[in-house]
Amino acid sequence: MPQQTVTLTLGEPIYAQALYYTAMFSQKPFREALLVYRRGGTYTILSPGEDHHGCWVSATAPLDPPRHVSFMSWPSADWDHDIAAHTLTFAPDTGAFTQELRLPGEPVPRAQHGYAVAVPSPDEIDPSLGWEALRERYAATFAALHDLVGVRGAGG
Repeated sequence: MPQQTVTLTLGEPIYAQALYYTAMFSQKPFREALLVYRRGGTYTILSPGEDHHGCWVSATAPLDPPRHVSFMSWPSADWDHDIAAHTLTFAPDTGAFTQELRLPGEPVPRAQHGYAVAVPSPDEIDPSLGWEALRERYAATFAALHDLVGVRGAGG
């Protein structure tokens, strides 16, 4: 069978969260991340050591604060050119979230958790700027997240 190509378009940002992991998968040791939800069910996540894209579906309407969201990462160098599935469940009263990570061939999901806060004006985010520039631009949001988590200092 001939190889087929599917063209995907990353939508415009519609919602974003600054994340701080308090427990994580040991091979992904990046406490901070910026999760950008995009129109059309695509997403980008940026962190100090990796950026990747995928698709998402939420149990709430697209512009409502997320409660339970399933993500499927597209093949990338971040996942050894494979995929990964993540399900995040958010507690709106505390800002806490749990994350279940499923990797191909691993029967037991990995548990992660942390805290998240919404990023203001997500439609103004340009993910092509990269982690460093966006971390600087949203320093106040990450500071608020650090206050919520109870950590001090830039970069987690």
